[in-house]
Amino acid sequence: MKRNFYLTSLVTALALAGCQKDIQQSKEQSTSLELRSSAKPSAQGNTTVNLSVTIDDASVNNILSDGKGAYVNGTDRVDAQILSSDGNFYMNTNNNTVKAPIRNIQFLPGNSGFDLSGERNYSLRTNATIWLQNMTIGSVQIVGFRAWGVQQGGVVDWRLLFRNGLEDYPASTTDYAKVTRVSNDVWTIEPASYPGVTPANAGLIDRNNDPIALGYYQTPFKLTLTRTNR
Repeated sequence: MKRNFYLTSLVTALALAGCQKDIQQSKEQSTSLELRSSAKPSAQGNTTVNLSVTIDDASVNNILSDGKGAYVNGTDRVDAQILSSDGNFYMNTNNNTVKAPIRNIQFLPGNSGFDLSGERNYSLRTNATIWLQNMTIGSVQIVGFRAWGVQQGGVVDWRLLFRNGLEDYPASTTDYAKVTRVSNDVWTIEPASYPGVTPANAGLIDRNNDPIALGYYQTPFKLTLTRTNR
């Protein structure tokens, strides 16, 4: 009888230990899942935003459109998005390096001595701290901004830089750009101004990071990014 009592007690103790272990493992798994879940970027931040981009063609500006209206993602070989990878604006005018572009952009029009136009693929990109998708409505952030021209075959021909102290241009006195979130579906990008820095001053360099002509150019511009369903 005493032996049966001990066996019963032992079985009961093992069962309770097993239940306690299952409860502990379940709790640890739940905590682990919560930690993994909380470590993920927000769903909003992960979302790609397809855009229609309008370039302001005011006479004072030095980045102008080709006169054919907005640059719409997925139309005429144009890519225009706020990226799901890092929340930056990225646009290029020709996603096919074999065929000639349908759309173009004018950079520094009227400057003699060099030509930034022609059959190129033009690209534009921000370098933002806050993902553009996650900016609150009415907020403004200062960003790096650059544009560049790529020849047929994918060779970078020149870069136009809006950012102080770039690694590849250490003597830069260029301005930054700023992004404003106007509404849920609209952002604007234009030069920022700081004391002691000439507004809209951009550095222009070639593929070897050497200044082109004067090296610095007044480059006022304004882009309006509008969310599309495409």
